[in-house]
Amino acid sequence: MLQVLLQMKTWLVLDVHYLCHRAFHTARGLSWQGKPTGVIYGFLKSILTLKDEFQTDRIAFCFEHPHLYRKDIYPAYKRRRHQEKTPQERQAYTELTWQISELRQRYLPKIGFTNILYYHGMEADDILASIAESRPRDEQVILVTADSDLLQCLRPNVMVYPPQKQKLLTREWFVKHYGFTPRKWAMVKALAGCSGDGVEGIKGIGEKTACRWVRDGLPVASKGYRAIACDRGHAIMRRNRRLVELPYEGCPVPTLVEDRVSRQGWKEVCHLLGMRTLVSSPPVFNQ
Repeated sequence: MLQVLLQMKTWLVLDVHYLCHRAFHTARGLSWQGKPTGVIYGFLKSILTLKDEFQTDRIAFCFEHPHLYRKDIYPAYKRRRHQEKTPQERQAYTELTWQISELRQRYLPKIGFTNILYYHGMEADDILASIAESRPRDEQVILVTADSDLLQCLRPNVMVYPPQKQKLLTREWFVKHYGFTPRKWAMVKALAGCSGDGVEGIKGIGEKTACRWVRDGLPVASKGYRAIACDRGHAIMRRNRRLVELPYEGCPVPTLVEDRVSRQGWKEVCHLLGMRTLVSSPPVFNQ
């Protein structure tokens, strides 16, 4: 697969919040001069790893806005992620969000990254999907995320890479695995719901049943068919389509430009944060 990628202009499109949460659980204890730095350190390391793995310097950073339009139409959206926390958990979460904000506003621009994307009301997923839809077919797009919702964005030139699986997911893989095209994945999510985002699906309909409905249909006499075909089932499906389809209506189409990254900018950021191991091996960026 890499041989195919190297023949084309390739964009790495990063779900920043996913990568930062991942770093939060592996390097959260790091600090410098009394300020937490573990998330930033882990994130910068992930940039180096991904850049070398896919041999591209073209990177887009997708950030999530704190106010999501989906919550306006469905207040339960992502509510589970904000349940009551202990004082220690609240402090850790505050440190996490502060480091994400510092990356967006201060450190990534200082290194010279230009494609730092952040839109009111939108999730990182929406921006990833908007890029996937809009890039020309002669460019490769690799969406770096663990969110299975992004599978609906798979195309001949668009792939999904979940770092924890270390496997590049392609449209061909999806069709072979599920038996239908990625564009129908949003319907599966609309029927079954999404527990991670707090989206309630049709009662009694799990992902496997939803996939059977999309792929082959269900027997008319089955409970699953009746649950989906009834008025309540249709109402839930219509509501959920707005929540799970990507990108969300009105999401801007990003204009990606060449970066102005430099080894010096990288070193300056690492010096500011006391990251000696990253200072000693700055990346080489060749656009």
